[in-house]
Amino acid sequence: MNNITRSFLKQLLIVASIFGIIITGVVLTVPAKYVSPTLPYLLIFHTAATLTSFLYIQKKTSQSPKKFVNVYLANTTVKLLLYLVILMVYAMNYFHDAINFIVSFFIFYVVFTIFEVIHLLKANKNLSGLKE
Repeated sequence: MNNITRSFLKQLLIVASIFGIIITGVVLTVPAKYVSPTLPYLLIFHTAATLTSFLYIQKKTSQSPKKFVNVYLANTTVKLLLYLVILMVYAMNYFHDAINFIVSFFIFYVVFTIFEVIHLLKANKNLSGLKE
């Protein structure tokens, strides 16, 4: 495991831990009707999806840094379609919790996507600098 991956993993676990603490606080303080029971699972899902996505993009771009944009866009498209299917299936099966789930999912999606993009840009910049 190289330094970029190690740094990303450490920071991802820190972000996930912070979210875990926030989720615990929300579950203990906010009325149950406003909190989706899937919050802990959403955290695990988004953490795993972010790690998998980062490792895949890093592996593909380490072979050829010029492929970064294509690989990133393809990866993002697949993730968005997968996430859309998850949202639709959950909303259809658990209509009573759909709004809470979608809002929670969106918050996790935005935070983890920003986190991933920042680290991918750093990794790509370092990789491009090394190849030149």
